[in-house]
Amino acid sequence: MLQENEKIYSVSEITTIIKEILEANIGKIWIEGEISNLSIPASGHVYFTLKDEHNQVKVAFFRASQRKLGFELKEGQKIKVFGRISIYGKKSEYQIIAEQIENLGLGDLLLEFEKLKKKLEAEGLFDQAHKRPIPSFPNKIGVITSETGAALRDILHIVTRRYKNVEIQIYPVLVQGDEAAGQIITAINDMNEMAQADVLILARGGGSMEDLWAFNDEKLAHAIYESKIPVISAVGHQIDFTIADFVADLRAPTPSAAAELVVPDSGELYENIVSYRKRLESLLDNLVERYVEKLDRLEKSYAFKMPFEMYTEYLQKLDDLTLDMDRSITDKLKLTIDSVKALKEKLTILNPLNILKKGYAVVYDEKGSILKDASHAKPGDRIKAKLYKGEIKAIVNKKEEE
Repeated sequence: MLQENEKIYSVSEITTIIKEILEANIGKIWIEGEISNLSIPASGHVYFTLKDEHNQVKVAFFRASQRKLGFELKEGQKIKVFGRISIYGKKSEYQIIAEQIENLGLGDLLLEFEKLKKKLEAEGLFDQAHKRPIPSFPNKIGVITSETGAALRDILHIVTRRYKNVEIQIYPVLVQGDEAAGQIITAINDMNEMAQADVLILARGGGSMEDLWAFNDEKLAHAIYESKIPVISAVGHQIDFTIADFVADLRAPTPSAAAELVVPDSGELYENIVSYRKRLESLLDNLVERYVEKLDRLEKSYAFKMPFEMYTEYLQKLDDLTLDMDRSITDKLKLTIDSVKALKEKLTILNPLNILKKGYAVVYDEKGSILKDASHAKPGDRIKAKLYKGEIKAIVNKKEEE
């Protein structure tokens, strides 16, 4: 029961009191843990959760204090933070206003992530040669994601706005927690067995490394690699990377980006078709114009106007060629006849019968060889004399040699 002089505090008043007590009694301290839920808005300020195995605390690292930071802050990174304890009044939660951050190395989750990444890379699961092309005009798109998440709403909105002639098959799964990876693997296998899609989208909104950890599962990596259907990984925000991103055939920085990558913009397609049609019409018009000009030149040409005159001209040329051919044949025949006559006269002169006709004879010995020398015959040899008409056979009685 409220006492007469008892003060009633507003929420803001009690929050201010607690803030003053924390800042006055604890002050500035060093605290270590792993980075989670890292966020860097356009202002350049950095916000994240610093956690250990059991608890977590919010950290605000304002841009003015980042001059001495010599490394890039990453999810899962183990760090040491120096700053003061305070309370963010709007949410009434305590936080550390960081003034200095030192790197203590990779956190356990990040170490596990890097280890699995190196293993799968060595096994060839990230090879570009294995990446399957994403169809340009898919008829069916399979979306594997939470049925209540914003990722699904974004994909449905963008796909239906850009390209209405496509069927979307939704396979609802958990996208966070111990059972998530198993459900996603089952979804990929079922989609492949039933051939229900031309391309698959694995989608989830942003979150911490723990939130996205289901997509770093080794068995899930193999399921993506072995999928016969091309897979687009759209997990988290642009700065988030998972094992699924490296194995997938295409990595989209966000679910919305995946929706834009998976289908063309029907409006742009229509504009391209109109543009191509105009270009084609222009090309056809130019082609028709050129052929009309060519036909006009033919109509005005001498050959088209005076075909009969050209015909008679070719007949005259044919007659001239025929006469030339006849003259050439006659001249060649005359030369051949004259040559034959001259050869005949030569053969007549050289004919041995004409010599015998003058009274000469050809004498042969017994073997039939012509006798040219009297010394080659001896008395008693039988000889034969060939005359112009007939032959004489005789026996040598005497020979006289010059």
